[in-house]
Amino acid sequence: AKFVENSGSLVRILEVEAKTDSEARAASESRVHYRDAGAVLEDSRITQVEMESRDSESLRRYAAHLHLLNDVHQDLCRSMEIGELMEMILDRVFDHLNPEQGAIYLRAPDGTFQRCAGRSKAPGGEEFVFSEELLREVVEGGKAALVQDARSEDRFVRALCSQNEKVTSLLAAPLMDSVGSLGMIALTSNASLRQFTEADMELLVSLASAAALRTRNMALAREAREKAVLEEELSLARTIQVALLPKTLPEIPGYDVDAHGLPSRRVSGDYYEVVDRPGDGRCFFMIVDVSGKGIGASLMAASLEALCAAPMEAGLEPGAVFDRVSDLLFRRSKPERYATSILAALEPATGRLAYANAGHLPGLLIRRCGEVEWLKSTGTPLGLLPGSRFEQRAVDLEAGDLVALYTDGITEAVDAAGEEFGSERLMGLLRDHRGRDLADISRTMTRELEAFAGGVPFTDDRTWVLLRRGGDR
Repeated sequence: AKFVENSGSLVRILEVEAKTDSEARAASESRVHYRDAGAVLEDSRITQVEMESRDSESLRRYAAHLHLLNDVHQDLCRSMEIGELMEMILDRVFDHLNPEQGAIYLRAPDGTFQRCAGRSKAPGGEEFVFSEELLREVVEGGKAALVQDARSEDRFVRALCSQNEKVTSLLAAPLMDSVGSLGMIALTSNASLRQFTEADMELLVSLASAAALRTRNMALAREAREKAVLEEELSLARTIQVALLPKTLPEIPGYDVDAHGLPSRRVSGDYYEVVDRPGDGRCFFMIVDVSGKGIGASLMAASLEALCAAPMEAGLEPGAVFDRVSDLLFRRSKPERYATSILAALEPATGRLAYANAGHLPGLLIRRCGEVEWLKSTGTPLGLLPGSRFEQRAVDLEAGDLVALYTDGITEAVDAAGEEFGSERLMGLLRDHRGRDLADISRTMTRELEAFAGGVPFTDDRTWVLLRRGGDR
């Protein structure tokens, strides 16, 4: 036999060589009794008709059984942690079944089994050992196991019980409810103490069933609490995100501006800004998509808004703003936190639009004639690398030219087949409707996206900024 240590769980799994001698195996199985745990629970119930036919001693034992279960269920109503629950179950087991050793194992998220409670009456008692065979039959098979005589030389029976030569009897039951098996409770004894019986099996299965139900309810309650905390965080993140968005957009003589941020079922770090600077007459347009989701992304978007405000007020060009902000963000955030962004500065009098693109989706410039230009990336995402520098480029807007900045919540929206809306489809939509009122274009974008998704939930916010130069169209 080979023993394998299960790290962190104090559980050793005993691998037993299968016997080839069918007669020896048949003799072994005669000393090992497996019963379906659900059937044991069902058989332990007495109907009114059966009760009338039972003798007084049988009824007294059944009443004691019910009294114990009632006490256990009342104890389970108390607020307690999972470890306290398992210790309480062992208390009851040792009081009523008088084993020499006992242990409870629960299935961990990674599929292994962790020993969460255990005790031994013998000072310095050995750690409880269970086998792969016992694990498979009890936990995976949902069966109760009873070994009444482990003194046989047969290795199969001996391996089921323990390394301890004094062990003569073993009892095990799955921690099982209607959903499935959560683990196992197992007991051992020796001849001088007691030998387990079928009645003991019924009692242990009942106790294990009650423990499993309470364990499952505790897990569900914990999940509900965690979900409530998450919902609160998401609500706060949404509040932060909405508070960052402009309440009104500035009026720029000779230009039309429209912008929207449509929330999804998740909270993201999408953010847009439209700010005019009366000092030099320029107007800044900015769109941001922070990596990650939730409150962390929203807080980072708020940080970006604050970091960009001062250099924009100081009159820096978009590339210089990103140079400064990216370094500050890198020093203040974790490596996995960064943001993609486009920052553009418009000179209304000339139509010159200077921009820097920090790893963001290419902006769209659709000329009045229908020709398309992409405002591609000019540097890495903000805060991703130290010392990042951003190239600045410029385009000249003519009358009727349309500029669209957007986040990937639009292009990565999917339909039922998993196909993405995509940048080409967005480009075609904007080109087809380039001459219409911007508010009407925004409404059309929303309708087209919803029709494309066909009821599939949007997994990210959809944010965009539209700018068009007016004049003779």
